Amino acid sequence: MKPLYHMSAFLHPGVPVFEIRQTGGMTDMLVRDPDLGRALAHSLGDKPVALMRGHGNVVVAATIPLAVFRAIYTETNARLQMQAISLGGPITYLDPEEGRMAEASIGATVNRPWELWKRRALDA
Repeated sequence: MKPLYHMSAFLHPGVPVFEIRQTGGMTDMLVRDPDLGRALAHSLGDKPVALMRGHGNVVVAATIPLAVFRAIYTETNARLQMQAISLGGPITYLDPEEGRMAEASIGATVNRPWELWKRRALDA
């Protein structure tokens, strides 16, 4: 997965894939013990997102609003990337420097969508 949308610029460092079978062998795909947790954390490294093969993804951040922001825009980027690939043309992803710059400017806006998402969740 690569960032192609400014709101998912935080993906610019890359998105590793966690393969649970490398540590746990055949499992039910859930991280259920400390060894699997350490392996997932090792796979994640210093990245904000890792894909979990056959499971989904994991997102980390310093705050809950930022984690939710990253989770939502990781999913948005995945849909956009899938659609762009299906169109068959060349895809121009965000350059790492572009990603860093966009991430820095967008980081200050996280609380605006957070308030909206929080309100929607409370109203549901």
